[in-house]
Amino acid sequence: VDVGRTSFYLFVKWCLLDSAMWYGAWFLRIPRLSILSHTMYALIALSVFINLNLFYLTMSVLTLAVKPVAVSLATGWLRSVKSIPWLGPRLVGDSDLLIDSFELDEAHILGRHTIHILPHSLTHMNPQGRSFCIDEAQLRAEPWYQKYASGLFGHSGQSQTLIPILINGTHPDSISYAYTSFETGQRQLRTIKNTGALQMETNAVYPTLGNWVMATYYLPVSEVGAYEIFSVKDRKGLEFRTATQAPPTIVVTCPQAQLQWLDNAHTGDNFVVGSDGHASICQRIDQDHMAESRSTDDGLLQVVVEGYEPIEMTVVRLVNGHREVISLDGIQPQSMEAQPTHIETLNATQIAAIEKWSRFKTRKSAYTLSDTFLRPGEYVYKLESIRDAANHSVVMSGLGGKGIFDGNKAAEGKATSYMARIQVHRRPSAGWADALLNAELPLRLSDDRARKSDYALPLTLSGTGPWTVNYIIDNGDEVTQESKTFSKATDSTIDAWRPGTYHLLDVDDKFCGGQASRANITLVQAPKPAANVSSTPITAHECGGEIGAL
Repeated sequence: VDVGRTSFYLFVKWCLLDSAMWYGAWFLRIPRLSILSHTMYALIALSVFINLNLFYLTMSVLTLAVKPVAVSLATGWLRSVKSIPWLGPRLVGDSDLLIDSFELDEAHILGRHTIHILPHSLTHMNPQGRSFCIDEAQLRAEPWYQKYASGLFGHSGQSQTLIPILINGTHPDSISYAYTSFETGQRQLRTIKNTGALQMETNAVYPTLGNWVMATYYLPVSEVGAYEIFSVKDRKGLEFRTATQAPPTIVVTCPQAQLQWLDNAHTGDNFVVGSDGHASICQRIDQDHMAESRSTDDGLLQVVVEGYEPIEMTVVRLVNGHREVISLDGIQPQSMEAQPTHIETLNATQIAAIEKWSRFKTRKSAYTLSDTFLRPGEYVYKLESIRDAANHSVVMSGLGGKGIFDGNKAAEGKATSYMARIQVHRRPSAGWADALLNAELPLRLSDDRARKSDYALPLTLSGTGPWTVNYIIDNGDEVTQESKTFSKATDSTIDAWRPGTYHLLDVDDKFCGGQASRANITLVQAPKPAANVSSTPITAHECGGEIGAL
């Protein structure tokens, strides 16, 4: 309000009214009220002087002495006018002169006075507009007594989330806030009366305002949901003014992820999970095999993600010392969230509240990691980081660039929820030795003891022993299948003493099954030697010379 302009308007107003009154008394010449012209001018001058001191020269001595008397007379006159039925209240209205009393401290009449107009105490929850998350796994692992100790001794557990509340004013005696659940949409009012147990940081102190401070109080919360400040009161019961149009503070579940082996993993490749949590699998053969089995193979490993979607992940793969980041583009999550409860029993308001807050709910999804495994060796997968839709980032295990991936080697030890190792074993192979393939075929068998009656057919084996070689013998009339086991690859032979075609089918080593050479070795039975003597009689005419002579 412009005090100077208001005083000037009052001065002009009352000067005009007084002048009109004295002029009317002279002009109307009412008996006993008639005045001469020079008396009229004198009264008008006196009224202007008095109004000047009353309304414009507020610091003059005359004003301080006359103003209480003038105000008292004016108040009495206005009260008399206001007592007139119907017309009085409409003429007077709510005049500032209708006061019960006027008091002045005579000891402090003169001098300059400073008036401090204190603003309302202000409170604002989460002034930076941040979003928060709660690690529910760590919260469940926290001892039950720590929650109560935090309220008694003024400290919070490591798993509790602290929401800042900025308070500018006197010391708060109680803080009330509203909590809304994402699951049910219900709103609850909660009050903290022991504000001294809260963590507090002093931002600024105002010595000229007495005990006024600007401080930040930290509200510990352990439930996901929306939080809004409801009211803050001081010791006198005066309520703080809250920030207008302040959005609610959103607290969601911190994103979590872990690697899990699939229970229905494809078993055609001898997929086995060991007692240490690591897995092994046989080398896949070629792309044709992969294209044929990919329709039935849903992958071996999956990432189970929980948090506020959409979620971004960084998965690193280490294959035989080569580090690369796996691209998850195009992989659609398989929702693992339970079906919602039937909502026919809820009213429209409850359904609307659930739909409003449902987007902040924690959802659980699974992402499958597929690989070809065409190269034998060690495959190591690691979850490095995860980030949710509210930009909450979690570095898995906090290892960074060391520990699990130190240079080009993976740390040994058992598998964890963020690291998994797959050993891809090379498939074995079996074939006939080159010396046998270069020999003159077919090989001949003889019943003569002095001759060859059996052969030791040499093999070449690769893989990890022991090996089991399966083969067949086809003699034309029947086919016989046999197998033989070898503990070492050197000096491995198949004893052949029956005629027929020897064909290798396949080979199995300690971990996997493999293919065998398609070359065949044929053994034939050599016939026994035989001599036949035949004679033809002749006459003397057919034979010249003497009879009996050779």
